[in-house]
Amino acid sequence: MTFPLFSMSGNTVLVTGAGGGIGAAIVAAFLSNGANVIATDANEDALGRALAKVEGGENAVTMSMDVTSEKDIERVMDAVAERFGHLDALVNNAGIKSAESLLSGDKAKIDRTMEINSGAVLLCSKLVVHRFMKESGGRIINIGSSLSSQGAVFNYQAGGADYCFSKAVVHDLTKLLAYECAPFGINVNGVAPGIIDTPMHGRPREETEARHAGRIPLGRVGSPEDIAGIAVFLASPASAYITGQIMHVNGGMLMNG
Repeated sequence: MTFPLFSMSGNTVLVTGAGGGIGAAIVAAFLSNGANVIATDANEDALGRALAKVEGGENAVTMSMDVTSEKDIERVMDAVAERFGHLDALVNNAGIKSAESLLSGDKAKIDRTMEINSGAVLLCSKLVVHRFMKESGGRIINIGSSLSSQGAVFNYQAGGADYCFSKAVVHDLTKLLAYECAPFGINVNGVAPGIIDTPMHGRPREETEARHAGRIPLGRVGSPEDIAGIAVFLASPASAYITGQIMHVNGGMLMNG
């Protein structure tokens, strides 16, 4: 039996970047807690493959969506309004990996990374707030990065400087949106994953474990499900008094206080 504090029954949730490992796990977690879920991704084929691998994935409403296109986001919101009439939570999970230097990297690649990883978080949030949440409240959960958002040398193992820059922006944007959205009853928080075993790493889990597990106090790399549970918590009644916070999920590799 689901404890009411954590129940999402009757709620409608939109997840971006659902074609990746973390996104698909977030979709599955919300579905298992009773939510209506709209799973979106720019790559429809990847979306279908990812959701086929998770329990209950077939119950999600799947739609293609370019998170950098206002017109495309509005098309999806029209479909949400027509089918469900409301949207209670937005999970900004869409993102791309990049490995560009800020001083010598390709400007077009850096701009694209910033547009998708951070600019789109603001765009999606603004449109959803004005369309669905300004009158009835809601939750926004942004997926950042525990390691790559920090200015340290070892971050370059997790992505280029442009990727680190984009995730640091997500963390600050989360706090700024939390302040502006609070009067409308909208809670905005971030989830900062550590080293998570997903296809984005482009290597077998065993290799990821060999590279990093020895530096993680809990002794293992994370799974997408480790992130999904926090996302559901932040959208549930249990987190009603939490806003403007970044929840680090990294096995203790980086301890923030």
